[in-house]
Amino acid sequence: MTSSKGQADIIIVGAGLAGLMAAWRGLNRNPDVTALIIEASNKIAGDHTWSFNLSDIREDMRDWIRPFIAHQWSSYNVKFPKYDRDLDIIYCSGNSDSLRRAVTPFIKSGRLKVQLNTAVERLTATSVTLPSGEVLIAKCVCDARGFKPNENVALGYQKFVGLTIKTKTPHGMTKPIIMDATVEQLGGYRFVYCLPFSDTEILVEDTYYTDGPQLSENEINDRIVEYIEKRLGIDDYIVTRREKGVLPITLGVERAYGEAIDEELQGPVLLGMRGGYYHAVTGYSILEAAKSGEVIADMISKNAPDFGKAVLHEMTYHKRDHYYEEKFMRLLNRMLFRAAKPEQRYKVLERFYRLPEGLVARFYRNRLTKKDKLRILFGKPPVPISKALANFSESKFIERELLRK
Repeated sequence: MTSSKGQADIIIVGAGLAGLMAAWRGLNRNPDVTALIIEASNKIAGDHTWSFNLSDIREDMRDWIRPFIAHQWSSYNVKFPKYDRDLDIIYCSGNSDSLRRAVTPFIKSGRLKVQLNTAVERLTATSVTLPSGEVLIAKCVCDARGFKPNENVALGYQKFVGLTIKTKTPHGMTKPIIMDATVEQLGGYRFVYCLPFSDTEILVEDTYYTDGPQLSENEINDRIVEYIEKRLGIDDYIVTRREKGVLPITLGVERAYGEAIDEELQGPVLLGMRGGYYHAVTGYSILEAAKSGEVIADMISKNAPDFGKAVLHEMTYHKRDHYYEEKFMRLLNRMLFRAAKPEQRYKVLERFYRLPEGLVARFYRNRLTKKDKLRILFGKPPVPISKALANFSESKFIERELLRK
């Protein structure tokens, strides 16, 4: 076993959204710091699309996020069986290319080193052990390797397949459709999502909120083609890109696990899906990746040169804060996944999107007021009251889930 010191001040394992956002913001704010990204695949940033409302991002963070934005629209549309609505909320989309461009200057300068096609054996707060036995040492180690199931967390899943198409003539769509739930529901909440990137380019995704993670890619691909041709009226096009994913949707977290800090303080900093940093209902992760990047950059600035313990301490408590922040969102998910019949789940969202625009924006930002929460919960319920009450308590829900395993 050999140890290598001084390769970088901070090592981040996983070159996805969260890992690269942390490196980008940390290096941007701290010109004397260096970072090493270790990635198991053959490229950084993968091949993904990430979208968000501009209002999700704090105003003081928008300037540094802006280079990530590849497309932006002034409004978007939602469709349900009972109504069709436009919301004047600025919607943004970034992708793997824009994320790579954001970190490329740091790679070229040598401050961000990238090690691809590299597996890891073990992580601690200050070390990374490779399968060869080599140990890499840094002031701080971050684990951004993606989602890992946990027996203390009850989940549903959001699954999607997307096709980016290039049309021969202008398609006529001027704003995103972020939710078309007028399609057949097929045993779970299903909607189609459309982003018009240009006059002749659209991303069309077929998305499902279901109980299991299984993804029937070929079947969904056929449904997308049917939607493009019958709903959008487009028949002369080529497919330029395919995308798929399975995202966790958190229904409940065991309280002792959500509040725990002792174990986290002994290990690496957890980032992204690995740390549970995503919007519990929508699965959106850009807001949490940006917030984590800001926290890390701030702790480096305030505690350099020996910032490792400060970063780990602050991010550990940041993770616990996120557990509390998401409590109401997990309740909404239990209403969706456990209180509503699968084919009727769309009614929960159909009711939600009738609410005021400002409330919808605060929901995506996870900054609902007490009044907002009461307005979401009260009124004519879209689910049976008995089912809703049975799933209201998170602790009792988790007890039942653990007994089922």
